[in-house]
Amino acid sequence: MNGATSRPLTYLGIFAVALSTLMLEVLLTRITSVIAWYHLAFFVISLGMLGMTAGAVIVFLLPQVFTDERIPERLAQTALAFAATTPLAIGMAMSIPLLPIDDLMDFFALLVYGGAVAIPFALGGVTLTLALTRAGLPASIAYGVDLCGAAIGCALVIPLLDALDAASAALISASVAGIGAACFGLARGTAGRGQMIGGAALAVALVGLGLGNAGGDTTPLRPAWVKAMPEDPKQFEWIGWNTYSRVSVDKTIEVPPHMWAGSRLMPPELHQPVPQRAIKIDGAAATMMFEHADELDDHAHIDWDITSFAHQLRPTGPAAVIGVGGGRDVIVAARAGHSPVVGVELNDLIVELHTTVMEDYSRLTRIPGVELVADEARSHMSREQRRFSVITMSLIDTWASTGAGSYSLSENGLYTAEAWQVFIDRLEEDGIYTVSRWYHPKSPGETARMLALGLEVMWRRGVEDPHQHLILLQNLNVATLLISPKPFSKQDIDAMQVAAVKQGLTMMATPRRGPLHEGVLAQLWELDSQDALWAWARQQDLDLTPPTDDRPFFFNTLKPSTWLQDPESVDKLDVSFLGNLQATQTLVYATLVSLLLTLITVIGPLLARRRELREVGRRDLAAATAYFALIGLGFMFVEIGLLSRLNVFLGHPTVALAVLLGGIIFFTGVGSLASNKLQIERSAKLAKLFPLVPFVLVVVAALASGPLTQAFVGSGMTVRVIVGVVTVAVPALGMGLGFPLGLRLVQRRQESEGGPELGPWLWGINGAAGVCASGLALGCSMVWGVPVTLAVGAACYLLLLGCTWQLGRLANG
Repeated sequence: MNGATSRPLTYLGIFAVALSTLMLEVLLTRITSVIAWYHLAFFVISLGMLGMTAGAVIVFLLPQVFTDERIPERLAQTALAFAATTPLAIGMAMSIPLLPIDDLMDFFALLVYGGAVAIPFALGGVTLTLALTRAGLPASIAYGVDLCGAAIGCALVIPLLDALDAASAALISASVAGIGAACFGLARGTAGRGQMIGGAALAVALVGLGLGNAGGDTTPLRPAWVKAMPEDPKQFEWIGWNTYSRVSVDKTIEVPPHMWAGSRLMPPELHQPVPQRAIKIDGAAATMMFEHADELDDHAHIDWDITSFAHQLRPTGPAAVIGVGGGRDVIVAARAGHSPVVGVELNDLIVELHTTVMEDYSRLTRIPGVELVADEARSHMSREQRRFSVITMSLIDTWASTGAGSYSLSENGLYTAEAWQVFIDRLEEDGIYTVSRWYHPKSPGETARMLALGLEVMWRRGVEDPHQHLILLQNLNVATLLISPKPFSKQDIDAMQVAAVKQGLTMMATPRRGPLHEGVLAQLWELDSQDALWAWARQQDLDLTPPTDDRPFFFNTLKPSTWLQDPESVDKLDVSFLGNLQATQTLVYATLVSLLLTLITVIGPLLARRRELREVGRRDLAAATAYFALIGLGFMFVEIGLLSRLNVFLGHPTVALAVLLGGIIFFTGVGSLASNKLQIERSAKLAKLFPLVPFVLVVVAALASGPLTQAFVGSGMTVRVIVGVVTVAVPALGMGLGFPLGLRLVQRRQESEGGPELGPWLWGINGAAGVCASGLALGCSMVWGVPVTLAVGAACYLLLLGCTWQLGRLANG
């Protein structure tokens, strides 16, 4: 360690700053998903994380500021600045309205927001860059401590958001950076006493501010704008946060009952105003909670909503509801005569509304036979032993980023062929699985993909003619698909026609006839085989191929050929208010901006310090640059691929955050710590060939993860967590070797042949490549699927051999 400092305290400082950084990243993802939309959250967080890269570049470009003897002092100073600027960045972020990117000014508004978010990350980036590349610490230990701190940060966010709102939690996460500054100051002895006191005082102050902000009736530090609209905290009866949503409940209003697509023939008396409260997830996805659900006679209006139609054909027997929301599907099932009615709700905050927080208003659980289960529906149904007459899944979407990533929508795993097979398996022989999605008459993208998914599932089940098992109804902007494992009988179809005419619903496709009008749905209905379905779906303007667990992106239907089209043209391809098509475009824009900024990261320092860099051989410089870019790309491709596959397997986003994201970071840290045992300086063969270790382990994980998830998908959560941990641990241990061993090779070259210290710049390239890879890997998964994404990640590690063959030549052997 440069200067008279304590290594243990310095490691503790690194741990604290890394922990704070990861917590802040997760919390800002949550906050931005509330303020804007989940896809804009990805854009903004990408810009923010590029601040880490900016910090590394700053260290490289200003060697006179970060001289060896001043590194301990700079560690404390930058950690202190990181903690101090976080509240300002959070405040700025919460006060700026964000709009979809429709013109240049909207783009600049995003840049301002992203710039504000990037400030503390840039300062944290300076701290960690100094600690990992300039502090004279063993790279393997310093990097391992950094990653272990980040992994613990993943886990700590969960209880923090259970207790506090996201803004207050962000203040407390910043206090951990203050503790890091105090550790760095204390490590300097008497010379750092002021920084130690300042860091400790700031940490205490930030904890006080966080608790004070959360302790009032309304939180002073809160989102001022939500979905481009000013938010008045007085409108809310209650607000709760967790790692995958902000759930808000409006005060009671008396208006005509809210309907998804109510019949125009509903009796006039049912239009009378009723007390109800709006429940919103991240300020967008909304449902209504009607007062006193147990007074069933007062809720006859729900019978006239198209989402309730299946109960006309199957009015009795056990029923299940996927996504309880405000409780409307549970109420209509009970009204029809079902018992028991099992409501499976992923979001524990919504279950708490019905069972404790607003139990006296909702009274949903007072309906005889109603059971509410806080669990992910797919995993619950895999373990459920009962069979159901009707399983309902009506308009389940949240548009909310989970803590595991901005595109990790908690509902993705519900709309795959494998998931629907699980649900249909839980039906009685003549039961009905009913799904409702949005309908656009000129371009029915979601409806067509829903129908394609239904056909695919029936063909997978060995059904010769799936059309006998499907009914598609439509009213206004909602379409409802009914699927039965047994062909619908003549009596079923007769009863369906009578009920549909009574409610004024359009019978778009039934076992007796297909759609009357030419178009996508008519073409789809005429297909007579699974192969024909896939061939047809690939030829459409939108991606209408049935989603699978390897491509669980039901809502992202935009094809690469239309990624850069005008947003107004894209909106016409499906229901525009959903924003899912724009989500794909935003991913493309974010990736392009990241690539541009990464290019600047590489070229800028090359130009600024070109004279000094001439001392480094061109081959060495190219090999070092490529090496650190490849490990950044490879790590993110593997991480995104495994997260996409295992998110579906584990189901619950909180578990995914702790086990998957936290697990892969933690075991990468363990791999880094273990790399200290590899004496690459003494063996040229080892120095050149060690990338084979992460390559082989990634390949093993990629090949084994599919069969493992299929084998244990019906197991309990404990078993699935163990499988998930093992699956991410195997490649992570190998990937943890990449950074510390690469840095040691570069430092070995510098010791032997001279030249500037490249560590900070290479760390910046690694970070920038990782940000770019997050977008590239998501795009790869959407277009080609998770197996291809994992294969690309493995290929990145294999390509390292070309770099280590050059960099490892100086090892003794």
